[in-house]
Amino acid sequence: MKNRISDIERLHHILSAINTIQEFSKGLSYEEYLEDFKLRLALVKLLEIIGEASVGLSKNTTNKFSNVEWTILKSVRNVLVHEYFGIDYKIIWNSIQNKVPGLRIKIEQIIAKIQ
Repeated sequence: MKNRISDIERLHHILSAINTIQEFSKGLSYEEYLEDFKLRLALVKLLEIIGEASVGLSKNTTNKFSNVEWTILKSVRNVLVHEYFGIDYKIIWNSIQNKVPGLRIKIEQIIAKIQ
């Protein structure tokens, strides 16, 4: 089933997840984030989607656009799915605040080059 989704579709899934992460977390403080259990679950799920979409990308795409840390995205997905009991929500929040905006720019650039 993974092969039935094209790389461009997967990249759009990543971008959509990023957009939703940024929408959900906009204007929130770390304390507000910590207090909202549903929000924390939603953000973790969106990060999982980013990782899962990355897993299905072709080697050609990941090699061509090596400026994205694909291995880290995949690894984060694995930790979130398999080590759910040990999720460090401070790391998640810091990633959302400091890594996701840059990832968005890179994914938008890749989509523009592929289309």
